[in-house]
Amino acid sequence: MTRDQANAMWHARWTQFRNSGLTMKEYAQREGFYAPSAYRWLRKARRCGLWPDETKPGKLIAVRKPRAAAVFARVAVRDAVRSSMLLRLVLSNGRRAELEIGSVGELAEVIDVLERRA
Repeated sequence: MTRDQANAMWHARWTQFRNSGLTMKEYAQREGFYAPSAYRWLRKARRCGLWPDETKPGKLIAVRKPRAAAVFARVAVRDAVRSSMLLRLVLSNGRRAELEIGSVGELAEVIDVLERRA
């Protein structure tokens, strides 16, 4: 069954149901289909504009915005070249220091100085 055939079938069922005076459950049992399937089709049909939305004035309806398609972009990740590093120290006596160092060699010198005892 194509989508157009299914839409025509459900449209006819809803039209006949409205003229029957029965509840959807009763009508579905009589015609041999699952009532929740009819409501699912109706939601989809209203969303696509195949069935008019006949809500009463003042009645709240849920409006769903279509989701935007996810877009991915290829990116290149490279190591950043740093000209200097910021070293923050917190000493055991509560004093703080910030040192700007230019290389790993300078970091080694700072560590050597800190490890020396006065």
